Amino acid sequence: MALFGKKKDDAGTGDGQTATAEATNGFQPDPAKASKFFQHAKAVHDSTNYEYAVTLWLQGLRWDPSDMSGLESFFDSAQNFMASGKAKGPTKDQLKNFGGKSAVDRYLVALLQWGTRPADWQAGLKAMEAANKIDTDMGEQIHWIGEKVLAIAANDQKKAKKDHFVTLMRLFRDAGSYNKAVQAGEIGIRMDQTDSKLIAEVKNMSAEATMSAGGYDNRAEGGFRKNIRDDQKQRELTEDDAVVKTEETLERVIEREKKRLQENPNDPNVIGKLGRLLRERGTPEDEKLAYKVLMAGFERTSNYKFKMEAGEINMRVARRKVRQIVASAAANPEDSELQSKAKAAQKKLVELEIEEYAERVKNYPTDLSLKFELGKRQFQMGNYEEAVRHFQLAKDASGISGQARFYLAQCFLKLDFISEAENTVRDAIASRGQDSGDLTLQLRYGLMEVLEQKARNEEDVEAAKEAMSLAGEIAMQQFGYKDITERRRELQTLVNELKQ
Repeated sequence: MALFGKKKDDAGTGDGQTATAEATNGFQPDPAKASKFFQHAKAVHDSTNYEYAVTLWLQGLRWDPSDMSGLESFFDSAQNFMASGKAKGPTKDQLKNFGGKSAVDRYLVALLQWGTRPADWQAGLKAMEAANKIDTDMGEQIHWIGEKVLAIAANDQKKAKKDHFVTLMRLFRDAGSYNKAVQAGEIGIRMDQTDSKLIAEVKNMSAEATMSAGGYDNRAEGGFRKNIRDDQKQRELTEDDAVVKTEETLERVIEREKKRLQENPNDPNVIGKLGRLLRERGTPEDEKLAYKVLMAGFERTSNYKFKMEAGEINMRVARRKVRQIVASAAANPEDSELQSKAKAAQKKLVELEIEEYAERVKNYPTDLSLKFELGKRQFQMGNYEEAVRHFQLAKDASGISGQARFYLAQCFLKLDFISEAENTVRDAIASRGQDSGDLTLQLRYGLMEVLEQKARNEEDVEAAKEAMSLAGEIAMQQFGYKDITERRRELQTLVNELKQ
């Protein structure tokens, strides 16, 4: 973007040093390829599969890292993914997609680490540094990430040091964002008022910032960096963009969005934003209001995305109630009435989720992740034949293939299709290569179960031996995994019986 062009030397770096081969690898963006991933990401985001949407946005940014709308949309999906409470950071499936050594790949990994932990300003600083090494104009991205990083770091008295703000200052400077560079530099000066070199550097940048704000720098024309004279409007923009909002700030932002919704009741952006903000604050009253806002938005606009988000709230509330009932039952194991109540509540929850996901599958028939989620619920209810149908469709989908094959094998095992279960789980393990992560461990445990069943059904001692060997390998890798030590003893007994 011309508004944020970096001041680079002849080598192409922003700090005057010789660029590495990775940083100047002749990267050529391909917006057409990026657009395909962005379109898919939007559809997946709208289906509320935020985990997969995060991956797709980043895959699009791999082809065009300077696409600002792609960055903003990635961050929106990441926020929604973390709000779901399913993870505390990037998942292994997300990370494995971005293991390259190019400057762009390193930027994407840094972006993923920060986007899923937006309060971690140090991760955001690494994303800014990675963006600065890409051989294309990333000034606007650096400015956008940096605003959020600076707002949090400035209030972190324990971890933030002078060097962090000096780094921020120079990154902002390279991006042509002199006002923010001065802000970061001034914080650094407050931490060390004896650093005359830093004081002089900030003074020079302050002069450049004044020229830019006065319109002497042609980069100041247009764009979101133009001089905003309305202080109230500036504060509102800052509060809206803040990653971590105080309780008072969140209250003000929500009230503004309520007013905007009254003025623009059919605006999908306003409906979606108010719903997200209410979920972010998350009181029971907020959840009820968010549900009403989203359902009303669906009725007015026929945008199914809003109904799905309302359904997500409904399921979240139901899950919370079930957890309370189950916890109460666990604390009172002798109370048969409570045990029955807990089982009934769990069953009712799964039925609710099946109804929700069945409707989503109907509205988004090409989204295989939704079929996978529906299949999991069918499996929980013991509807194995229905579950097989969904898992077979989802077993080759990116990001969920291993899990889908694991569940497919479990369905076959429940249906006593032993050879089908064995072939499915072996294929899934083979597709993982040398990976030794949690999913591979789960798959190997699944193969052990299949082989044990095969050994018992067919009195096959070789199958029992292989199952026992797998149990031993799993125990060596993770001794406390599930009931593996007990299972290994049982398999040893089975082998001895079959030998006789």
